[in-house]
Amino acid sequence: MKRIVLCGLIMLVLSGPARTGEPAPVNRVFQPGEELRYKVKWNFLRLGTLTVRTTRDNNCKGPGEFKLVMIVESNPDLGFIWIREWNESLMDGMTLGSKQFLGKHRNGDSYVEIRQAYNKEQRTAVYTEIDGNLGTLRSSDTLRNVDSYVEGHSLLFYTRCMSRSFGVKRVPTLVGGKIAATELRFDGTTEDVEIDAVDRPVRTRCYTGHAEWTGGSTAGLSGDFTGWVSDDAAAVPIVAELKVLLGSIRLELEQWSRPGWVPPSGPTLVQK
Repeated sequence: MKRIVLCGLIMLVLSGPARTGEPAPVNRVFQPGEELRYKVKWNFLRLGTLTVRTTRDNNCKGPGEFKLVMIVESNPDLGFIWIREWNESLMDGMTLGSKQFLGKHRNGDSYVEIRQAYNKEQRTAVYTEIDGNLGTLRSSDTLRNVDSYVEGHSLLFYTRCMSRSFGVKRVPTLVGGKIAATELRFDGTTEDVEIDAVDRPVRTRCYTGHAEWTGGSTAGLSGDFTGWVSDDAAAVPIVAELKVLLGSIRLELEQWSRPGWVPPSGPTLVQK
């Protein structure tokens, strides 16, 4: 239940087949210095906090590469759950593909490190999972003939960048050492959404999705989710909802730092 409810959020906080190698229509999504914080709730119970950061990495080889960090922390007031996770992705902001991933996941006494690396020229993806307490290899695999893909964190940014598009996208997603599709549906629907952090309705674009993943931390999730992002070029995630065995989990923006950004309100912007 612990990883079903909270760790699964890492993977979901997000016409015909679509590959991640397509040019990004909304590159203004990537803003170095952006930090977004979300409260994670099940009914009236706060399960924890999710923080997302965007930076530039001095080691990046390309001008369009960004380091994305997602931190998951369970609510310290809940004695039955203790989770601390660090997830770091290197993403190509032009092709919207994941290049590297590092995950450090602590769940009670368990500590697991996950590493992924994509080689575009060789079309291979290397996946390793290490027991952080023992320093032993739990699993390792090299996937071959692999086209550009995303993982949990970069999937969130892929969705943000594509939120102004229309139709259905089937996005290759690497989860647990296997690649499966995440289906995203964009129809241009706009809605006013209320959140506690803003004293007026926020104008958003809504999308829905379905994760065709098996095993791993997604066990117990129905696969269906809905998201609302700000109806502007920043496409900041405002609210996300996903189904689990016991009902629905809600992620809600509660604090942000993004130069020049103000949650949009008022009439819907003209689509460009």
